[in-house]
Amino acid sequence: MNFIQSLSVFGIPREETLCFTGHRPEKLPKNEQLSALLNVLYYHIDEALQQGYRLFLDGMADGIDYFAAEYLFRKRAEFPSIRVVGIQPCTNYETFFQDRNYNLNHLHHMQQMLDGILCMEGEYSHNDNEKNNALFQKRNYFLVDHASALIAVCSLNRSGSKQTFNYAKKKKIAFCRIEPNPKLLYTPAPSQWPAEKSDF
Repeated sequence: MNFIQSLSVFGIPREETLCFTGHRPEKLPKNEQLSALLNVLYYHIDEALQQGYRLFLDGMADGIDYFAAEYLFRKRAEFPSIRVVGIQPCTNYETFFQDRNYNLNHLHHMQQMLDGILCMEGEYSHNDNEKNNALFQKRNYFLVDHASALIAVCSLNRSGSKQTFNYAKKKKIAFCRIEPNPKLLYTPAPSQWPAEKSDF
């Protein structure tokens, strides 16, 4: 794992920096619907790459964060100048994954492949939800505060991802919010999938 102290080591301005937020596995669709949703996510990441974004900040959660990071790892061959940086919300992040029965292989893969990891201060607690929520909120706000655009895969129901999305709107950065579970009679092409955009 390549831990860093600051994003400045990459020399990439905020104007070329994009971050992600999105639901964890239990709030995502399954099987074919998940594959369709990921194709939409990848379509909008490709849009961001074509627009010149080069630094991608990832919250390192299982679910959308993992899928976004994994796709960008594969895109490095085509875009060698991009950097993918993880913002780890606590020092004992593996404990959180274990408590929630998330896929530790996904976390280890990200930790191995990321260009750098900036670890926030604080420890996850088994029993202190208020403390844990503060840790993750701090991580989420850091993502937005250091980027000029956000790709969000979340509904408008209450969640940490929705809170992050609302914070991005308040900060007036560009955004693309992808609806994860649209009630559609057919599966549209990625460009036609329900999405809310501003300056993206």
